[in-house]
Amino acid sequence: MTNDSSRSAPDVLVIGAGLIGLACATAAADRGLTVQLVGQARLGEASLAAAGMLAPSIERGEAPGSEFAIAARDRYPQYLAWLNERTGVDVPLNRDGIIQVAISEAGVRGLRRAMSPDAKWLDARDLVELEPALRHGLGGVFHAHDGAVDNVMLHEALWLAVTSHPRVSVADDLIAEIQFAPLIGAVGRSGATYFAERVVLAAGAWSNTIAGLPRTLPVEPVRGQMISYDVTRLRRCVYGPTGYLVPRVSGRTLVGATMERAGFESATTAEGIDRLRRTAAEILPELGALEPAEAWAGLRPISSDLQPILGVEPAESRLIYATGHSRNGVLMTPLTADCIAALLAGDPTPFDISPFSIDRFPDVAE
Repeated sequence: MTNDSSRSAPDVLVIGAGLIGLACATAAADRGLTVQLVGQARLGEASLAAAGMLAPSIERGEAPGSEFAIAARDRYPQYLAWLNERTGVDVPLNRDGIIQVAISEAGVRGLRRAMSPDAKWLDARDLVELEPALRHGLGGVFHAHDGAVDNVMLHEALWLAVTSHPRVSVADDLIAEIQFAPLIGAVGRSGATYFAERVVLAAGAWSNTIAGLPRTLPVEPVRGQMISYDVTRLRRCVYGPTGYLVPRVSGRTLVGATMERAGFESATTAEGIDRLRRTAAEILPELGALEPAEAWAGLRPISSDLQPILGVEPAESRLIYATGHSRNGVLMTPLTADCIAALLAGDPTPFDISPFSIDRFPDVAE
């Protein structure tokens, strides 16, 4: 069984229907390429389980990863405006900044030492003026340009963009193996084979489970548990000593997140929920008296150096990676799609992604 026949193979096969896969498929099709997207919802998929943080100023990595993250954050307003025009979905974007709150003298000293030059120190009075609910805080650091996006609505909008695009076909299947022959053939678990001229691997935490790749990818699933409350007392995201709170326009407050190596186990645990409840009460004491409304877990695609894996596979130029985004998949979605589509079209990428090449892991090559 095939997706049609090898004679009518599309230009690009995108593997993965999470945020990265959907965005890459849409961007490639907008450049005139025909696209076959293959993927289906998976339990624990990070795209829907995440909090949607856009926090490169806080979760600051080494350059150029940090520079890519900042450029990705700044791409969001224009990207969401385009997506709204395309689909009619108004994806909520919070650009009110992010606060790191200190609730002890040691916390004050630590935040002051670590704050970046472009951040602003808040004394207790400044803190309460920005967020009255943080009246117990001793101070904090304000990152004015960071924020959050509603990743669930972002996924909804991108799904509409993909499924309505005249140059994109969608198959509800999971790829088990890639075969590199005159045409690329990707074998689905359904038994179907999907042919294409090139392939973009955007399968998130499951990228390394696909047989036939030229090498073992240094990507593993890492579980992140989260809870939510059906109240909102904050205007903006707040980081505390052990986690963060993310307000949604829907009236919910998300609390995250744990980091656990548990394989592909995406169930929550009593220990994880208890830890998140302590985090919530630490940042916002009134939450300590409430019961969480919901709890869930997601599987982040963590690379061994926490940086994304982007670009062409040296041993097989028809294979392009768009995976391993670690804790920043939502943040990096629009800019990743821009770069991958440019590669597919043979154009210069809008950001230099050569530092994210799989070549930086020579020890994993077969």
